[in-house]
Amino acid sequence: GVMQAFVPMLRPRHADPDCRTLTRDIAAPADALVNAYLAWCGAEPQRYTDHLPPHLVSQWGIPVVTALLLKTGYSLSGIINQGVSIQQHGRLPRHQPLRLTVHLDSVEEDAGRIRLAAHVHTGTIEQPDLSITTLHMLLIEPHYKRRKSDAQPVVPQHWNTMGQWQAVAGDGLDFALLTGDFNPIHWINAAAKRSPFRHLVLHGFGMFARSYERIPQVEQLRSIDVRFLRPVPLPSQPLSVQVAVPDANGLIPLRLIGAANKVHMVGTYQSMA
Repeated sequence: GVMQAFVPMLRPRHADPDCRTLTRDIAAPADALVNAYLAWCGAEPQRYTDHLPPHLVSQWGIPVVTALLLKTGYSLSGIINQGVSIQQHGRLPRHQPLRLTVHLDSVEEDAGRIRLAAHVHTGTIEQPDLSITTLHMLLIEPHYKRRKSDAQPVVPQHWNTMGQWQAVAGDGLDFALLTGDFNPIHWINAAAKRSPFRHLVLHGFGMFARSYERIPQVEQLRSIDVRFLRPVPLPSQPLSVQVAVPDANGLIPLRLIGAANKVHMVGTYQSMA
């Protein structure tokens, strides 16, 4: 999501490299929380009896990413969540303590924009890299002017709908309660009206999690990389998760399309099969 109230950014010119990495050991997420989250996502419960959905990283990873951003001295007020990538090297056990290491990198200053990538490695103490998530963020300075060239060209393809979902007005608050991401633009009307979107929108990670659970044979998913193009309004019209034919490298195009054929999310995924 976007955090509104723009303030001048503090740019750490000689930041301590240690403030770019944090490691935390956390208890296994409670069963009641995991079950409520799976129900919110529309996931088949039997899919995750002994392991965790990798997109639940928003619950344990984003607080650590936020702590790291605060340590580096960047202002959080102009951050836009642009997308997420996940690589799976194994399944996250459901009832074991988790070790997570968060590393911040790829800081590129470009005419009032700073690109940030936060890598969240989640696993056990023995296998700390079972799932690697990268959050792609953009930090925008108050004077930044968006250029026309920022829009991605749309490549014509034949798309097949794999599943649908629809957001209701309370989904922003419910997702905040499940994950701890309480950005007010997702659940407080007054804050949302002052945001660039002018109305309540769903968390980007919420859009991602619901779409992920409608990917065919998602149990076999090895990696996924998506970009958030436009937020899902609360409430929303029905949204369709669509896939196209794999490319030469076995990457399967994926998109989330809503009313009037507006594309909300686009990316690719790869299966182990």
